[in-house]
Amino acid sequence: MKKGDRPENIGVSNPYALAEIKLRKKIAWNQISDPHQLLTNTLGKSYEQLFDPIHDSPLYEGVKYNPKVGEIQRVEILPKKRLERSELPAATRIELGEAPEVTDFDMKKFLDILPPLLAYDVWVDPGNFFEEGAEVTDPIQGGVANCYYIAALSSVAWARTYILAQRTRSTDSQGNFMDMIPFYKAGKEEKIEVTELLPMTGFGIVYKYARSNDPGEIWPGIYEKAYAKWITNDTGDKPDILATAYGDPVGACAELTGLTPYYFSTPGKTAGEIWSDVRSNSISYKTFNPLVAWTYPSGDKSPDKVVYSDANLVANHAYSIIGWAYVNNQKYIVLRNPWGTKEATLNIAGGTWMAWDAPYYGGPGFWRPINMATPDGIFSLRADTFKKYFAGYGWVK
Repeated sequence: MKKGDRPENIGVSNPYALAEIKLRKKIAWNQISDPHQLLTNTLGKSYEQLFDPIHDSPLYEGVKYNPKVGEIQRVEILPKKRLERSELPAATRIELGEAPEVTDFDMKKFLDILPPLLAYDVWVDPGNFFEEGAEVTDPIQGGVANCYYIAALSSVAWARTYILAQRTRSTDSQGNFMDMIPFYKAGKEEKIEVTELLPMTGFGIVYKYARSNDPGEIWPGIYEKAYAKWITNDTGDKPDILATAYGDPVGACAELTGLTPYYFSTPGKTAGEIWSDVRSNSISYKTFNPLVAWTYPSGDKSPDKVVYSDANLVANHAYSIIGWAYVNNQKYIVLRNPWGTKEATLNIAGGTWMAWDAPYYGGPGFWRPINMATPDGIFSLRADTFKKYFAGYGWVK
């Protein structure tokens, strides 16, 4: 892949996180009778049209797909009115928990008296940096289109676990814990220091951006905050995390590790060659170099004019590649969606995938079983289907 072909604007927001931010409420999605309808009601677009920017989906705020050139292009973000619960259909409000009715006057008085509680951003320390250490399923993307970075975090956590670490000093002058996160530019380390305060909403209980799959753990959010501070050259402790939207997933792996990036385009490869590339970066089915992949900016751009909703995949989205499989004489690539959910449904392998999990730097290992039926974003996609829906992939080593 030529340098000019490297992905620069890969990104799409996590709709589940975005819905929670808009509703200012943490949602138990597995207990909602119709989560697809809730997303439709909250985000204002039919579920099937959410996952391709050609439909002007709100998940791609800040970019627009230009069919004339087949590229995602940046656009100005206009301020939008915050969605209020009263604007949702009655059935949705009841399912989420109907609030008591209040008069306009009472609501105004309430907002005047308690503005801090309803502030869109409340910076709090919501947990511990680590609960069990960095794991592939920990990073969950939030309501900003930086899937390229969260997928990179997950890939590094899987392939080079010891790179992700807590480097801390006790407190700053305000009594907050301080963490130092290293990033790499042209292979040179640059140190970024941040507190463990993260932006929350909904009375300080709903994460706005990256969070961990492990309750009470916050390392993905700290790494995201530090990255935002790094790329914006912010000297304070509350950087604009929205500035992390859209980027290069392979480049993010390099920035996290200091390793050399390698890029490949799927149209120039056969499905078998792509599968072999993944195998060459793996030991006993598991990747030992961080690998990532990204889809076309729109199904309209793909050679086969695919419809991403047909496969339950997402356009202009980054995924982690964590290994490979060979099932019933078919070649598969094992991926993870950084949303921690929404796995592919077309030409996938079920059952339990086994991968030899040993540290890259040596030490004892074990066979790690991953149940493909578990809703954690991990799925095995047949190599020819991967080639059809994905625009490129790459790794660092």
